Amino acid sequence: MSSDVSTTPTGGTAADPDSRLKAALHRVFDSQIPNYGDYNLVCSTECGGTVAGPVPGPPPALGFVIGYRRRPVELVIAPFERATLAPAGQPTTVDLTNLAYAAEPLEGSFDVATSTGRVLTFTVHGECMLPLEGEDQHLAQEDDAADLRAFLDELGALGSSV
Repeated sequence: MSSDVSTTPTGGTAADPDSRLKAALHRVFDSQIPNYGDYNLVCSTECGGTVAGPVPGPPPALGFVIGYRRRPVELVIAPFERATLAPAGQPTTVDLTNLAYAAEPLEGSFDVATSTGRVLTFTVHGECMLPLEGEDQHLAQEDDAADLRAFLDELGALGSSV
């Protein structure tokens, strides 16, 4: 989910559900991060525990909008309410000054820890399902998810050398 969002000639977002979901998640991130335009964004709807495959039971209440950039190296994890697509708490920023480690204990599942002891766990998929206007919609993010996984691998290597 790059920083550009398709718009209609009237300035609104494009009518397809994928574009509307991306716009809603941008609002979550943008409302909490002052220089949001510098980040690539990916959605994670499975967070709070390392998982392999689908999470059993109902979907977790929170998801993450994960913003990252390579220059300067930084990861920002902004929680949101899955049911309302509204911000849900303070975002966490991880950079080279507070990175303890970044690891992928299971394929596609990541643990990122700060030097203060905070550990954030999330799973990155090429597609997320989120509610939009009363229906679950699919958010396609295959390329962005692959780029985030590559970034997290790079971050993990940097963490081991910090």
